[in-house]
Amino acid sequence: MRLKAAQWSAHLRGTLARAYGLFADDPLLTQEAEDALLAAARQQGYAQRERLNGGSAAPWERMKDERDAGSLFAERRVLLLRLDSPKPPREGTAALDYWLASPPEDAILVISGARPDANTQKSAWFKALESKGHTLILYAPEGKDWPRWVEARLAQAGLRADAEAVQVLSSLSEGNLLACSQSIARLQQLAGNGQVDAAAVRAVLADSSQFSIYDLADAALRGEPRHALRVLDRLRQGDGEPTLCLWALHRDCRLLLQLQDPQIQAGSLFSKARIFPPRQDWLRNAARRLSTAGLLTALRDCAAIDARIKGQDPTPVWPALADLVLRIAGPGPSGHNKAH
Repeated sequence: MRLKAAQWSAHLRGTLARAYGLFADDPLLTQEAEDALLAAARQQGYAQRERLNGGSAAPWERMKDERDAGSLFAERRVLLLRLDSPKPPREGTAALDYWLASPPEDAILVISGARPDANTQKSAWFKALESKGHTLILYAPEGKDWPRWVEARLAQAGLRADAEAVQVLSSLSEGNLLACSQSIARLQQLAGNGQVDAAAVRAVLADSSQFSIYDLADAALRGEPRHALRVLDRLRQGDGEPTLCLWALHRDCRLLLQLQDPQIQAGSLFSKARIFPPRQDWLRNAARRLSTAGLLTALRDCAAIDARIKGQDPTPVWPALADLVLRIAGPGPSGHNKAH
């Protein structure tokens, strides 16, 4: 059975099914749905949890083994499987069919991943999952829904934010659910009376240390690698958030690529993004200095760093951020992709 987002909380208060599929556009939505399910399972006696992606054996083999080994466990358990792709390989669909044919009574299988396309949702394994268990497909808020989501999250955190504060947080977080969520957590710590205004939002996003994420991004744009690395180090030594550092650098990489597009007018782009001098000149100069290929590589680096921040890759985050800063701040091939 397919559940809607509005039904999720009520569903978790009832008897849990043997299998779940949690899918979303944004990893934060998937993680929060999974966390809520794990909390409900714990209350119903499922004390153990195990990720099938870990260990030496392939996850599909482990899934089959877990189905057959149920009676060996003294405690009920939750088995978590994160899909790398919305379309499992042939051995994956076979393992899912094997599990769903006769799910053990002492285990809950939770499959999570990116939102599947229409064809995947029509596939046999997906229909079997909906037939024997439940699926939950979550969509990231967009357009007018984004400020409403931000306002609801602030209220959920017990914060009373005025309209300007909601607008500033919505604008500066630019649809980045994780960065927005972490900023709200910081506001929750700093707002003693629960009241939040636009100045408080800007202070949190800029970080309370001597240098801010904006200082970091500006130094990289100006082509000042030594200063940019010093700012990054100060943020690391303080309470700088890697997610917000990445957000600022990723935002500029996207803007620079747009500036290199001859179909886009720089003036309109700056007006829409609310970018004012002298940052306009820094962006123009950086767009001339850096190649399109280098910026596309930087975006791939951003995705890899994001995976590290989310715990999907154990490699340290800060050194990778330093490499990204150098990619943006360092000199690029001359004469390529002139900004207009």
